Amino acid sequence: MRRKLLIAVPLLFLVALAAWMLRPRRETLGEAFVSEKVASLLSGIAQVREPVGTLHYGERVDVVGRRNDYVKVRTNAGMIGWVESRKLMEPALWQRSIKLLDQTRGMPVQAHGRTKVSTNLRVQPGRTQPRLYQFARNVPVEIVGRAVADWVQSTDEKDSSNEPQETKKEDWFLVRALATRPPGEAAARAAETSNTTQPGDETAPISGWVVARFVELDLPDPVREGAASANIRPLAWFELNRVSDPAGDKPQYLLAAARGPEGQVCDFTALRVYTWYAKRSRYETAFIENNMCGQLPIRIGKGPKDEPEFRFRVMDGKKEERVYHLVQTVVRRVREPGESPRKLSSAKQAKPAAKN
Repeated sequence: MRRKLLIAVPLLFLVALAAWMLRPRRETLGEAFVSEKVASLLSGIAQVREPVGTLHYGERVDVVGRRNDYVKVRTNAGMIGWVESRKLMEPALWQRSIKLLDQTRGMPVQAHGRTKVSTNLRVQPGRTQPRLYQFARNVPVEIVGRAVADWVQSTDEKDSSNEPQETKKEDWFLVRALATRPPGEAAARAAETSNTTQPGDETAPISGWVVARFVELDLPDPVREGAASANIRPLAWFELNRVSDPAGDKPQYLLAAARGPEGQVCDFTALRVYTWYAKRSRYETAFIENNMCGQLPIRIGKGPKDEPEFRFRVMDGKKEERVYHLVQTVVRRVREPGESPRKLSSAKQAKPAAKN
């Protein structure tokens, strides 16, 4: 009996060891994150295949295989299938997108707009930079910054605008927006607010760079008409305050704009302030300043007497900060002690900006 036990125990141990070594292994080649609103999980990569599931933006998957332009993945729920590699982000790029979102979270909004066409969101200015996401047409965005990059046609983005392709430089906007997520999914990063854009869709915040001319600014009518009459290109606009009128309170606006083509060093080169003239029931250009080299962001606040205030830095060696106050319909620059006054290019006479 003892001899049988001496033989059986090692045999059982060998059987257990063999079973452990031959167990199904969940080996992975790494992880990835979905970079599209929706990505199909396919049964295979052959010509005859069918979708076995759906992945959504920000969803984490394990990479278990690669072949040509496809990646074999396993979801957190245990589903296994194939996904086009261009619809996935490497962990390093995903971390960069999170860091970029954190950097822009507290930046003041310079303008609101909407995408004109399907638009790629990139981690840095430039069409060859890694893509983070693709917005559909007519997606609202918040513009928080501007930069310039060389014009290069990328393989995953066709320029449908009428701009000449020989343009050497082009403007880029740093934007915040919302990327669509499905309900019930655990968000990879927490959203400050939860919005619903379509039935069954939830959203998560996202940030990155887009081609500026692919975004149409949501300009108030007085700002749009004033910019058109002055032949300047709007880049940022703000509501400074509201004034009473028998027809209802009227907002007064600040516009930062530029002349000429894209790709300029300065973020903006001109300022306009549009105020409401109640006696004539129309907007007028109350302040003009040209030939400057301003840097975004412009910050809006209140002066010592609760008057509207705006400030920004100029793009020179000193990067001095300029501060302006709006007192009724007069804009005055606040100067530092000892600073010599300079003649500003202010409007000597109020001019109509738009008809109401």
